[in-house]
Amino acid sequence: MAFNSEDDAFNMYNSYAKSVGFSIRKSTSRLRADKTLYQKHIVCSNQGERGKHSSHETSKENATTRICCNARVQFSVSREGIWKVQKVVFDHNHYFASPNKAHKLRSQRRITEVDKQLISQIRGAGILPAQVYEFFKQWYGGVENVPFAQMDCSNLIGRERKKYLPSNDAQTLLEYLKNKQLEDPTFFYAIQIDEDDGRIANFFWADGQAIMDYACFGDAVSFDTTFSTNKFEMPFAPLLGTNHHKQTIIFGAALIYNETIETFVWLFNTFLTAMSSKHPSTIFTDQCAAMSAAIRIVFPNTAHRLCL
Repeated sequence: MAFNSEDDAFNMYNSYAKSVGFSIRKSTSRLRADKTLYQKHIVCSNQGERGKHSSHETSKENATTRICCNARVQFSVSREGIWKVQKVVFDHNHYFASPNKAHKLRSQRRITEVDKQLISQIRGAGILPAQVYEFFKQWYGGVENVPFAQMDCSNLIGRERKKYLPSNDAQTLLEYLKNKQLEDPTFFYAIQIDEDDGRIANFFWADGQAIMDYACFGDAVSFDTTFSTNKFEMPFAPLLGTNHHKQTIIFGAALIYNETIETFVWLFNTFLTAMSSKHPSTIFTDQCAAMSAAIRIVFPNTAHRLCL
């Protein structure tokens, strides 16, 4: 088989993957001396081994599912841009998704241009981000029929809205955090800078009281994110606990750009830095897949439970 573009080659294998019940991703690329592509592998998402990739890759969704599956298609790419199938490995070492779940696989989840336009119109009408996915559940006749996940919808909304805090608001927040640290030397804050353009993306902070409370009552942590708590519609992410008077206490809080594995990994690692690397015994969250994957990466020995 031969194809005129990378997209055509990928879509062919992705269609086959859906019919069988597995997810795919792009992998190894080989270049000629003049830096033009001559070979490309498209592999099962379970290809590779957990922990055998770079620290950057550990924040990706696929990093938590790699179990050395060798299924793949190897393409040779001519100088004219023709993609020709060179080798195919069919055998997998894992179970396949059932036909009624295959459309939820990572490589199958696509937000069409029509749905993107509809999301934009819904948001323009003033519907809150958390309610947009509820609309699509009704629109498609059930969550099982929606061709994308709630996380995909939330992340699209995040990309479509203004991506970062305006510079004057970001500067105001930075000045506020610096002044808090002058008042309280134990006050901790951290900022993540977007690698693409150097702008501020995520904030985390915890005051001295929160750090002391965590030292005493940090065995159990509750973590949740809520939309539309601020004018930028950035998810607000508090880490909460309970003291010996059964009162809710705050261990720290963050404003985050999106709800991806990469963001949650940064947040949890930053939280551990603030709390002298003390891991909680138990963490309660909602049923967010990105949170769950990040917890497995950062808190491998912590019991993860779903809150009622």
